[in-house]
Amino acid sequence: MGLGVLEGTKPSQVDGFEVGWRDDQGEHRLPLADAVWVPFEAGRPVRDFPSYRGQRHFPGSYWSSPTAGHVGFESWLERDHAMLLDFTPQVMGLLSQPLWLFWEDERGKRVSHAPDYFARFKDGRGLVVDCRPLDRIDARSAAKFAATRAACEAAFAAQSWSMISRGR
Repeated sequence: MGLGVLEGTKPSQVDGFEVGWRDDQGEHRLPLADAVWVPFEAGRPVRDFPSYRGQRHFPGSYWSSPTAGHVGFESWLERDHAMLLDFTPQVMGLLSQPLWLFWEDERGKRVSHAPDYFARFKDGRGLVVDCRPLDRIDARSAAKFAATRAACEAAFAAQSWSMISRGR
């Protein structure tokens, strides 16, 4: 089930998005319009998964055949999405926590969000995925997911990305 854009959650302007990512050369940050063709799937995760005693979710890593390496997950729902993407023949690359998306909300407050996955298809398209059970999406997360959708729609206008938000 996709998430719709909620009132008051869109950034002040679509051109206001910036993207940060990591690769073997270090950390980078560009306006979204200049970063739509970055090979995020070949980079490194922008953040680590926390692991601590008593946590309520199950982080780990999944061996992905398109990447010939491990892809991280923070929950079984994320693991299931990684497996689904892994078994999609058109997917040639996959990375967890692939990028930071930065923007200002309507009040001028700086906001950031790291989507769960970025997948690259053989035809060059990219897919940004956020996974969260629908009953665990609070207002703050919904606003971030809506802004991420708006950023992906702007990038899609450049013929490169799309976004899904799925829960169960």
